[in-house]
Parts: sequence; structure tokens; C-alpha cells
Amino acid sequence: MRRAYVVIPEGQIHYRAEGSGEPLLLLHQTPFSSDEYSEVIPILAKSYRVVAMDTLGYGNSDKPPQGYQIEDYARSIVNFLDALDIRTTNVVGHHTGATLAVELAATYPERVDKLVLSACSLYNPEERKAFLNNPRFTPMEITEDGSFLMKQWKKCWATSPHMTLEIAYKIFVANMMAGPRLHDAHYAAFRYEKEPKLPLIKSPTLLMVGTEDIFYNKLEAVKSLIPRCRTKVIRGAGNVVTLEKPREFAQAILDFLQNPEV
Repeated sequence: MRRAYVVIPEGQIHYRAEGSGEPLLLLHQTPFSSDEYSEVIPILAKSYRVVAMDTLGYGNSDKPPQGYQIEDYARSIVNFLDALDIRTTNVVGHHTGATLAVELAATYPERVDKLVLSACSLYNPEERKAFLNNPRFTPMEITEDGSFLMKQWKKCWATSPHMTLEIAYKIFVANMMAGPRLHDAHYAAFRYEKEPKLPLIKSPTLLMVGTEDIFYNKLEAVKSLIPRCRTKVIRGAGNVVTLEKPREFAQAILDFLQNPEV
């Protein structure tokens, strides 16, 4: 697996790439990085040119200005694709990555071929307000006594009921790399009004979610708003399905890309 950087107008983007042929872009959840797909990339790369980018502000990519919105992140993804000379690509997004993929497919339909939305959220105004006021999403405060480290470690363990120690550690490292602004993309996602964007998606779409994921109960609501859509449920998978059940996750993507008709 190759790791590299490209320079776009918004700064440097770090990414992982493997395979050849038809491109497949992977967009991670917040505050993770392309490392979220480390177990999935080698499986998908047997059939596709897989590119997994670190969203601006996460992993090893540069940090964007304060107040970035989903539309801004999506524009940076288009610039990233341009830098790699990718005109059209299949897209997979998980959690926040799914929100970015929705904006990408709705606003830049000519850039998206087939679309996979994993654990796609859908918030009503009350839910958006509640999330924005949730203490869990306050900026990380770095304290002199280091107590913030244990606080973040406990939050990592609460991410999914099926995590191993190794997965929890990966999430903890991602939190530390993102730093005090680890929730920037969360804030953007909570403010983003997805309802009017979902019906604009023209790409054949797979909605995928684990039964233990926090957005499992949003599956049918999201499906009802996307014109060409089918679903896949992964039993027993939580919020980090890409690391909990990478083979099942990857196989669902491959099956859909090879037979996308709804």
C-alpha cells in the first residue's frame, strides 16, 4: 500500500492508494483518517484502484480554516480528485464520510459513478440542536496534568460495543492527531441539511449499516429519500465496521459495484 501527499488549493492532502483499474474513493468518519480502511483497502484493491484520503483536519492532512462546512470539505475532495487526474469515481463514505459523499454526489454528480453510504445519518432540527449541545462534542481541552488523555481514552472505548483493544487504540491515536479541533467535521455534519440533498443523488446507491451502529435506525428514512437505492445490513457490526468486520464490509461493496442495479 502506497502513502503519499498531493497539494490542492486548501493545503496538503495525505492519502493511501493500492490497486489499479476503475477508481474507488474511500471517505472516513470523524475523527479517524484513511487508516480506518487499512483492513479493507487490500481486499478492494484486487479489483479497483483504491484511494483513501485523510479529510482536511484529520490524519496527516493539513487543517482547514475554522468554520469549514460540508460544502467546503466536498469542494476539497473534488480538488483532490483533480490533483490525481480522476474525473469520475465510485465513492464509499462511512459516517461523516457518508455525509461528505452525499454532498459530493448531489452537487458534483458528474464526478460520482456508483455510491456506497455506510451508516448514513439523518438529523431532524431537534436532533441537530441536541448533538451540537452534547458535551461529548465539546473541543478537546489539553490539561497540564494529562487527565484529558484518560478522558479521551474512555470516550474511545464507548465508540462501539464490539471493539478490540487494538481498534480502541487506533481511534485514540486518531483523536490525538486531530487535537483540540477533533470535532470540526462533526459540527459541520450536524449543521448540514441532508434531506433536500438526498433526492438529488443520481448514482446507483447502496446504503449499508451495522445492527449495532448508532445510525441503524436511520436506514429506512434515508432509503426513502434516494431514488436508486438498495440496502445491506451487517449483523453485529458497530460504528467501526471497517475494522470490526472488514471482509464482510468489503464484500458488500464489491457485490454492489459489480451489480449496481436497484
